[in-house]
Parts: sequence; C-alpha cells; structure tokens
Amino acid sequence: MSYDAVLFDHDGVLVDVLSRAQLYTQFSEQSRRLLRDVGVTPSDSVYETLYLSVSYEDVTTLGEQFDTDPAHIWRVREAVIEELLTAAVRNGDKDPYEDVSMLETLSLPTGIVSNNQTRIVEDILRYHGLREQFDTVWAREPHLSSLTRKKPEPTFITGAMNDLGASNPLYVGDSETDVVAGQRANVDVAFIRREHNRSTALSVTPTYEIESLIAISDIVDFPKSDSPV
Repeated sequence: MSYDAVLFDHDGVLVDVLSRAQLYTQFSEQSRRLLRDVGVTPSDSVYETLYLSVSYEDVTTLGEQFDTDPAHIWRVREAVIEELLTAAVRNGDKDPYEDVSMLETLSLPTGIVSNNQTRIVEDILRYHGLREQFDTVWAREPHLSSLTRKKPEPTFITGAMNDLGASNPLYVGDSETDVVAGQRANVDVAFIRREHNRSTALSVTPTYEIESLIAISDIVDFPKSDSPV
C-alpha cells in the first residue's frame, strides 16, 4: 500500500529554528512585567518552566506556587512567544529552507502537524506564501489545555489524517518527539537532519533518515513494503 499523504512538522522541517538561547533571553526580558501583572514573581526557574519545560503539570504547579490561575500565566507566555516569533519572521530570522520548493512536486495531500501555536504557524506560512501548499494544519490553540495534546501524543497527527482522509501518511519530523508521535499514530516517520539536529542521538528508530526534503519525492513513490530504509 503506497503512502496516501505527507505530513510535516513545521519548525526545523519547513522553516528555520531560532537559537534557543537567544529566544530565551528575549522571552525573559519581555515577559517580566506581564508575569508580575498576573501575580508571578519572575525568576530563572519561572522562565525555564514557561519556555523550556512547557508541560501542563509544570504550569499548573506554577499557578499553585503563586496562588494564581495557571491559565492566566500561560496566556502571558503564549502572547510573548507570538510577539517574538512574529517579529523574527519579519526580520528574516525565520525563513523557509530552500528544499521546501519540493512541495510543488508532490501530488499527494499534505498537512502540517506542529506543537507551535496554530496562529503562529498560519502567520508564518502566509507571510512566506506557503499556506496554499497545505491542505490542513494541526497545531496548538493558545490555551493551557492544549499542552495535553501536543506531541508526542498522536492527537495532531490523527487529526490531520482524518482531515485528509488518509490511512497511511508519511510524517516528516526533526525531533525524537516527532518519531515517538508518529509511532504512536502507527505511521512511518522520516527524520530529517538539519544543522540544528545534525548530531542528535535518537533512542527510537525512525523509518527513514534523510538530509533534505527532496528525498521525500523518492520515498513516496515506493510502496510501503518496498520502501528503502
């Protein structure tokens, strides 16, 4: 049975990833006042929870620590991240990779599956003229409960599959989380090596490892049982 759709992660697969250290510094600076406004005393541990940990449990624990609604804390986080990434796109710091041009050669339905905010993903795609290349986008809404559905949970992958009417898609990701999510959804995963993950060691095995999106065109031309690994 051949692949009937191709699903892509967004950041690090289709568009540049930003330096985590640089973005962390900017996030810390810009969220300081807003966090105080919702009753949170800014500190390194608070920033790490909201920028690095990004789990539902950690954010709710933060709410208990400061006796404030964790949903309010998370709204601050999402608003600041959206502002920073929107600015990065306009400044030319979050451009598409050159091999994204291969999308024009695909005849299969395509979708995006991302842990980023839906509104950020949509904005980036539209800014770069890529939105029409994708038939569906599954990502997070900017509220706290969305954290329980992000990858490695398969929710976004299966949602995209349902939208496309696909039963055997290929999923392209750049992290171990992507590989695990694909396995949980029972779909094949192509792990792409970019500059930011060139030396990443995986504890799980993807179906394919590729160096460029150009390789996807060759992979989807093979029946699953004969696909090269």
